[in-house]
Amino acid sequence: MGRTGSGRSGRIALYLLVLNMLALAVGLGMQYVEANRMPSVREFNPEKIRFWSQPTPYTRATASRIDPANPPVVAVPSDQAKPAGSPADRICLVVDDLSQDRFVDLQQLLKTNGLVGEQCDYVFDKKLAWWVFWPPEYEAARRTQVLEKIHAAGVKDVLPITQGPMAQAFSVGVFAFETQARSYRDSLRAKGLDQIQYGPRPSLGPVRIGCQLAAPRQEAFRAALPAWIKPDATEACTPP
Repeated sequence: MGRTGSGRSGRIALYLLVLNMLALAVGLGMQYVEANRMPSVREFNPEKIRFWSQPTPYTRATASRIDPANPPVVAVPSDQAKPAGSPADRICLVVDDLSQDRFVDLQQLLKTNGLVGEQCDYVFDKKLAWWVFWPPEYEAARRTQVLEKIHAAGVKDVLPITQGPMAQAFSVGVFAFETQARSYRDSLRAKGLDQIQYGPRPSLGPVRIGCQLAAPRQEAFRAALPAWIKPDATEACTPP
């Protein structure tokens, strides 16, 4: 009887030991899985995720960082306001993300400071950097009406944009030069497409703008620029 009881007690002790070891192994395994899972959970950050079907709406320059009614102006004597041809009278500007809103603001800023026409040129890293487009329309019925209107104006090559901040827009052409894009926009507006716009194509990377600006004006002009426009070395704005 003594041996039988002793053997039974030993088996029970062994059984409990095995159970404890299994419980310990399961606990360690869960800790390992949790430790490796948590970083990915923190990185998931769902409040920062935006699906392509819900892009940042195109604001049509209503949320600009430059007040269109009061852009910074650098006042100078009229004899210094004329464009000059020497390297010292050239300034280079860089915009890392030239969205359509910023392009509209930039155009207003340059125009207000007398930098119009051939006094400024844009330098892109890619060709066909300009496009003509109808701004985003977010209602299905309205999109159908706009598409019919574009086709009725004789435009056959229409590309609906499905991704990015310009999603739900209609591209009607791409061009190598700003003058081409502006001219095509004007021709389409003359056909009744009054909301057609032009600008740099989205997601082109940094854009450099070289302008003829008299040297006495440059320091004050740089100081008046918004934060998203940065001066750069003059040679950076030399076309490739």
